Amino acid sequence: MQAFDGGRRLIPLGRQLGRGGEGSVYEVANHAELVAKIYHQRPNREQAEKLRVLAAVQDSALLKLAAWPVDLLSASPGGPAIGFLMPRLEGFKDIHLLYGPKSRLTDFPTANYRFLVHTAANLARAFSVVHSHRAIVGDVNHANVVVSQQATVKLIDCDSFQVMDPQSRAVYICHVGVPTHQPPELQARGSFDGIVRTPNHDSFGLAVLIFQLLFLGRHPFSGTYLGSGDMPIERAIREHRFAYGNAANALRMKPPPGLPPLHAFGLVAALFNQAFDSTGDNWVRPPVT
Repeated sequence: MQAFDGGRRLIPLGRQLGRGGEGSVYEVANHAELVAKIYHQRPNREQAEKLRVLAAVQDSALLKLAAWPVDLLSASPGGPAIGFLMPRLEGFKDIHLLYGPKSRLTDFPTANYRFLVHTAANLARAFSVVHSHRAIVGDVNHANVVVSQQATVKLIDCDSFQVMDPQSRAVYICHVGVPTHQPPELQARGSFDGIVRTPNHDSFGLAVLIFQLLFLGRHPFSGTYLGSGDMPIERAIREHRFAYGNAANALRMKPPPGLPPLHAFGLVAALFNQAFDSTGDNWVRPPVT
């Protein structure tokens, strides 16, 4: 397979490093710091334009914290996009391996609670930098965040992010989302097509990830429902049933046993309540700064 970058230079692809539903990732033979993602199906016009904008807004701040597209790839010089170049990440592991107590012992054996807090702070900073570039993560979930043994954080799958073209102001949306990390106002939707996400939407998913880091992998809306029937996480989110919040009793929710009470986290507890214990679609969650 041949690939050419935006400067019409031949990019020699090496061995395949991984294969996913959308595309495969390859080594770049003459650039050890880069990898190439080649899509299984050629991107349509909207996807190609989105990749162009993502590559255009990249800078050193983004590249420090994300596997961000840095250049488009085509099958022939100047041809339509078939993929993109991005930084190669080594020494990072999925964040869920850190917040799960058993997996943490194996994959992050030296991590203590200070490490978890450091990771949470770095994750919030990563979201802040993305937002400062007129981009939105959109599909927030544990599969698009990786962590190093030094608690540094990288965001991956950035080609799904929502981004605004700084020149035309056109918005290229994120078409996907994992329901367990989407806010109440985006629950029970058959599709995310046509939805322009905001930093306030991202703040909900970020708060879920931080909660899971600090609460042994527990989801903030996963508790004991004292009513009749089942209470799946998606419904609990939609109905604002934060299992640890001030209104948990009134909402007939109780947190699982064996975990510290929310008030033990001081000021952070108030931020979790602001993020989750809401009563309306226009609720303003703690901003990412």
